Amino acid sequence: MSTSSITRWASATSITASIVIVLSQGLRLAIGLAGESDSAQLTHTLTYGLALLGMSTLLLALTAIYAHESAQSGRLGLVGYLLAFLGTTLVAGDWWFEAFVVPTIATEAPDVLKQSPTGSLLIGAIATVGFYTAGWLLFGLATLRTKTRPRLASALVITGGLLGPLALTTPYQIPLAVGIGWIGYSLDRAHGGPNP
Repeated sequence: MSTSSITRWASATSITASIVIVLSQGLRLAIGLAGESDSAQLTHTLTYGLALLGMSTLLLALTAIYAHESAQSGRLGLVGYLLAFLGTTLVAGDWWFEAFVVPTIATEAPDVLKQSPTGSLLIGAIATVGFYTAGWLLFGLATLRTKTRPRLASALVITGGLLGPLALTTPYQIPLAVGIGWIGYSLDRAHGGPNP
């Protein structure tokens, strides 16, 4: 794949991921504030389905940005990429579970949802936030170190990594989403925008 193709993919997927994640976080926040966050409702499936789409697009954006800047980001970028990819995949798995399994549990066995996580569920949650946090923190630091993207965009990615322990709650994915979108926008601007 040519450099210009990678740049276009990195830009488009980053901006798309940013928009979808911010929309899903905003929608979840609005539903929660309206007091309509019943897990058995269709809105639950739709909002978490949108969140799943956001995480899937974020995985594409992460890969495209890394492919675009792998030479400049070095080992730190590679480790950050691998950990962020794994952590984001785990968050996407949680969103899939929320979208498609939780509504059935809420209908058939609602008391299960009131229990605190223990055992393998607790280990999975710790692994998810651990990989997500470490990966996005290191990826953001690598991006900052390359000095090829806006410093504030990289700082937002780092902030998103630091907020990783809260990534499964709303609205804590927004800084990461805005940082990734900004990086995508800067890639587009640096290469003269879309071709006619």
